Amino acid sequence: MKFPSTRIGLLAPPPNIVMEVEFPRFLPKDVSLHTARVPRSSSEVTRESLSEMTTNVEVAARCLAMTKPHFIVFGCTSASFLNGLGWDRQLTQRIEAVTGIPAITTTTAIVEAIKAVSGKKVLLVTPYIDDINKTEIEFLEGSGFTVVNLVTFGLKLSEEIAAVPSEHVREVALSSAANAKNADAIFISCTNLRTMDQIDALEEVLDRPVVTSNQATIWLAVRRLGIKPAEAAGRLLRPV
Repeated sequence: MKFPSTRIGLLAPPPNIVMEVEFPRFLPKDVSLHTARVPRSSSEVTRESLSEMTTNVEVAARCLAMTKPHFIVFGCTSASFLNGLGWDRQLTQRIEAVTGIPAITTTTAIVEAIKAVSGKKVLLVTPYIDDINKTEIEFLEGSGFTVVNLVTFGLKLSEEIAAVPSEHVREVALSSAANAKNADAIFISCTNLRTMDQIDALEEVLDRPVVTSNQATIWLAVRRLGIKPAEAAGRLLRPV
């Protein structure tokens, strides 16, 4: 049996089950994904639980580094914008310092992805509670975007987020079609929210590029590795 020649390491929140399912499908056969959980004691998506996870990032990164990945992804949106502008880069630097391996965060990927599809005015869809939404809006606007409207599920527990069918995510996004006319990109946040199989349908109806947390992370990871995704999902992952 021939093992994949390139390995991506994923640092994931303990309750996250969606990213590990959506990510591998878009990787070429010679690229594999290997995951380590970043410890936190609660499945709540709150400032307190996310802060606990980022405190433990070095511990998890050292463990993940034992798989000898060529690249590391910190795969949590909310934890990587938690402390405002520049926090994503601080996390990246901490991971790289203890592993010696190039890394990105999901939030870094999101900012680059929205810019790549020429997004400036963003319709934001999230599963989060108000406190996390407020911090995300501040981060996005500090990164140079205007959030023209927020659509949120208001969920506090990670398992509630993962249980939302992707079809429901699509329906909710489409229910904001009137607001989407004021935006030039739609961003659907959270790596534990199922989205990848709905991106093309949303783009067709809304006539706007759609960026999601997992899609953006996959896009930037394969770009940094100099490889092409195995499949496309939306304009972002479509071959040029």
